[in-house]
Amino acid sequence: MTTPLLRTEDLSLSFGGVHAVSGVSLQVPEGSLHVVIGPNGAGKTTFFHLLSGVYKPTRGTIRFEGRDITDLGPAQRVRLGIARSYQRTNIFPRLTVGENLSLAASRAEGEGWALAPRSVSRGAQALVDEVLTLLNLKGAADQEAQTLPYGVQRLVDFGIALCCRPKLLLLDEPTSGLSTAELREAAAILKALRERFTILLIEHNMELVVGMADHISVLNFGTLLAEGSAQEISANRDVQEAYFGGRSKANLQ
Repeated sequence: MTTPLLRTEDLSLSFGGVHAVSGVSLQVPEGSLHVVIGPNGAGKTTFFHLLSGVYKPTRGTIRFEGRDITDLGPAQRVRLGIARSYQRTNIFPRLTVGENLSLAASRAEGEGWALAPRSVSRGAQALVDEVLTLLNLKGAADQEAQTLPYGVQRLVDFGIALCCRPKLLLLDEPTSGLSTAELREAAAILKALRERFTILLIEHNMELVVGMADHISVLNFGTLLAEGSAQEISANRDVQEAYFGGRSKANLQ
């Protein structure tokens, strides 16, 4: 039996008497796109904080490539190959797009922090160029991140994660707040990323991922409510109740 790239077992986190995540066990096979959905406040981002090492679980384990990483910090997990984007764009606004990516790429190459082209190694610069091309950002490489439209800033956030050379890419609501045009571009880029990376994705727009998702997990009140294909999840009465008070919907959004 193939070992999943990521496995959580009974993963739980409590803040006092509040159970933000409770007993979540799931598997993410290598090469898959696994989507996590759930109503607002379901514990999705908290779950990502546990996976990326921001929070330490109250109970349970996290295994990556078969290794127990439960007690490792964020930097250690990045070095192992777990990188993430954030629900709120997390970039250096006064640096250019290229400089944002160079910082991440230089660290990924074990070279410390580097910004200027003369101080960035060939390996790191090649990685930056590859990511700029993948995300259609070459034309914005020399622009300050804060001057760019919100949708482009979201792509810079993705780019920082990609420059960490991830084996597992965690994307937290990557299309939140995007315009219709930006959403179309994000969908095309997500399809391209899906061909190259193992992705665990939090997303509310099910129309975007329904044709790409290999598996969907539904969180509600911090617990794993249901798992399955997009069709199975859409037909699940417990999921319908959680989202719509029992009213059936063809697509969960």
